[in-house]
Amino acid sequence: MSHNENHDAVLQLLDENVRALTLFARQWDTVSLGTNAEDIVQEAFLRLLQESTFPKSPKAWLFRVVRNLSIDLSRRKKEIPTNDLTNYWFEHRPNNNDLAKDLTEGLQLLPQEVREIIVAKIWGNLKFHEIAELTNRPISSVHHHYQQGIAQLKKWIEC
Repeated sequence: MSHNENHDAVLQLLDENVRALTLFARQWDTVSLGTNAEDIVQEAFLRLLQESTFPKSPKAWLFRVVRNLSIDLSRRKKEIPTNDLTNYWFEHRPNNNDLAKDLTEGLQLLPQEVREIIVAKIWGNLKFHEIAELTNRPISSVHHHYQQGIAQLKKWIEC
């Protein structure tokens, strides 16, 4: 791919994935570290533009970079505060605020590795094999955690 083709591809990736990547980054509360999820996503796209060879799966590559940057930043702080993420996870609409709040609470109660898989699958639209590569887990484990997490969310909403 030429430089112009890479640039166009990155712009398209940005349009299609910025919201999902931002949501994905927000799992690791980095706001208190002076860096927010939008900054992390921006850094990931800048790194993509600087790559000498365009990744075979640029979307999965971006999720990997966002994950690594977020985890690195969150490790610098010993205690990660739990914020109200309702505004981050769901758009506010007149008829879905209660559901959004319930789902946000349910997502926050899930173990980090399960929440990460659900966000990558549902909001990131990644395939299970891409999530397995992203999280360094066997695909069977990713699928199991996804099913387990969805079941827990359903129980949470039904209560």
